[in-house]
Amino acid sequence: MSDGSAPLGVVLMGYGSPSGPDDLPAYLTEVLHGTAPSEEMVAEYVRRYEVIGGSPQNRILASVREQLERRIQRERPGSRVYLGMKHWKPWLRDVIPAATRDGFTELVAVPLSPYDSLWIMEPYAAGVAEGVRASPRPVTVDIRGGWSLDPSWIGYWAEEIRRSLAQTRDPRAVVILSAHSLPQRFKDRGDPYPELVRATAEAVAAAAGLERWSFTFQSPGNTTEPWLGPEIGDVMNDWKEKGARTQLVASTGFVFDHLETLYDLDVVVRKAATENGIDYRRVPQPNDRPEVVAALARRVLAPASAR
Repeated sequence: MSDGSAPLGVVLMGYGSPSGPDDLPAYLTEVLHGTAPSEEMVAEYVRRYEVIGGSPQNRILASVREQLERRIQRERPGSRVYLGMKHWKPWLRDVIPAATRDGFTELVAVPLSPYDSLWIMEPYAAGVAEGVRASPRPVTVDIRGGWSLDPSWIGYWAEEIRRSLAQTRDPRAVVILSAHSLPQRFKDRGDPYPELVRATAEAVAAAAGLERWSFTFQSPGNTTEPWLGPEIGDVMNDWKEKGARTQLVASTGFVFDHLETLYDLDVVVRKAATENGIDYRRVPQPNDRPEVVAALARRVLAPASAR
């Protein structure tokens, strides 16, 4: 790779998010690996996006990209940061060739998820490989995942959980740390994702000084195959039976607000919790906070010996 003063070409790799309802049929087809969604599925997702007022993710990622580019340029003038998505525009397969046309023949690619999981990273690697093949000149891409224990990432959650707990003024309040569920078949393949998200939850709980907390999974896919548990609703009900009325959800498996937080949690889980007499509250996602940018910059600028 280039020396420590040359400009860096950086690709931030994200999942992808539709810009509006007109994008949903094509977006869902992509997410479903080429299978066209039913009219009922499209209508349901249109409804969900309408309920949350549209996804803020594209705006958030644009802000992260801009902040990260400014931060890296302070150490490596002339550096560029690109956004490349695996399931929507701007596609990874298009962004990597564009970066080579801008003059970069060595790129650093960092996922916008902190978890170095097969489930998360394999589609990114496939998108990168497709982009390399499509590039008009030879290019190497150094994929650097795994920032789930970064001190800025852990520190954000610990501080926000302490702040949110103080606002409840309930000494019996509990904290539920959640992450997206995973199909059992990935765990059977040896995917480290379950251990990674639990390790992050444990690090956050320790940093926040939590005594009353649980880890859980959320947002399992609507498929017939088994997904990992325990499921968030069951965990919250168990705490309710132990007398914990105030429950604070910190969705440490996600960086940005999207359907999984704004709909799955703030609509579906909140409704079920309220009907069960639980005072549901949620810790804000980091989104484009400086702590996220700091964690990403640390990964991008890490020396070879620390990768």
